[in-house]
Amino acid sequence: MTSTAPRTAHTAAVAFGYADDVVVRCVREVHDAVARRVFGRWWGGHVPKVAHDAVASVAYAGVSGGLRGASRGLRRLADRGVGRSVESTPRTRLLRSAVNALVGDRLADGKDPYALPMVLRSDGADVVPDGAGFARAYPAATGEVAVLVHGLGENDDSWDFRAQRHGRTYDDALHEQTAATPVRLRYNTGRHVSDNGAELSDLLADLVAAWPVPVTRLHLVGHSMGGLVVRSATAHGVAGRAAWTEIVATVVCLGTPHLGAAMERAAHAGSRVLSAVPESLPFATVLGARSAGIVDLRHGYVTRDEWHGQDLTARWGDGRLAVAPLPHATYHFVAAAADLIVSGRSAAGAGRGGAVVVAHASASRVPGGHLGLLNHPRIAERLVGWVNGRPPALVTGSDHPHSTPTQEGRP
Repeated sequence: MTSTAPRTAHTAAVAFGYADDVVVRCVREVHDAVARRVFGRWWGGHVPKVAHDAVASVAYAGVSGGLRGASRGLRRLADRGVGRSVESTPRTRLLRSAVNALVGDRLADGKDPYALPMVLRSDGADVVPDGAGFARAYPAATGEVAVLVHGLGENDDSWDFRAQRHGRTYDDALHEQTAATPVRLRYNTGRHVSDNGAELSDLLADLVAAWPVPVTRLHLVGHSMGGLVVRSATAHGVAGRAAWTEIVATVVCLGTPHLGAAMERAAHAGSRVLSAVPESLPFATVLGARSAGIVDLRHGYVTRDEWHGQDLTARWGDGRLAVAPLPHATYHFVAAAADLIVSGRSAAGAGRGGAVVVAHASASRVPGGHLGLLNHPRIAERLVGWVNGRPPALVTGSDHPHSTPTQEGRP
């Protein structure tokens, strides 16, 4: 009897496969580049180079074959149920999410069981998206639902960031001070944002149709990439005339790279620099072997039309298409003052030329870094006000959405 549930052996199998596909390939190509330069300077260097290449080829083939064999063996063991489930601890769940961020698109294309499906989660377990499943997971379900969508390499557990220090999470604040039922999403962040957005749109339609009580208001909260996925879902929903889009009341984006992520742009620049020299070109290939989801972060793309048929590795972030926001929903973009991953302008969705992602969005900034936006006391207060339909105090920049958000407490 076999098991398709991913286990710890699957993690090692994916690692060995990645080592063969990327690391060994990189080392071999660097070796070959150096060998060509060294032997090319010798008089009559062709004969020793041929001998060298033959020996090197056998050596690398042996290493590669060993890694592939180990990967296949570990997969067979995992498929037979050997090893602990990767869902058994927060640490192994986070590791799976991180691996999906790096190579999740390839895992999904290959139908690898290690690829994360898009699911709603409650208490660390998947929620069956039907009436009975929702009733079991949310026995106190209300007519308002707040969906929390995490960012790159994160998962549903990430919303508990520093919960012991702060004493509560956004879920707690929403449950205690609003009429909304918080639900958490988990998904494969290595896939294109637009693919995840389309799937989220379908999932929200299923949620509204099967929720234990009629849903009257939806609130969508996204951290980092999650904000792009939320905006993508609304675009897909509007295009498909999905009924759930009519009841969206609030869209909150926390540290979302609406205009692209600075960190990903730096990685792209590094890849271009490394590609200039033959000996470093393989390292550029490794750096360029990022997932579709990571590349989308550089551009801030949310629709398929923005990337389909394009060589995204050669573009800096041009070609974003205007995606109309929901006219009846309130939008709130929050930046972190010490965010080294997403700039304040990108998080505010306001470019230097005056173009804005959502003209009627409020823009604000809070102290702290990028991860701090996952569970920030001041954001919790604001979130409660936004969900309750009350403009919270201290929201700065809302009167001037074209400008960079100012630090909280300053004019």
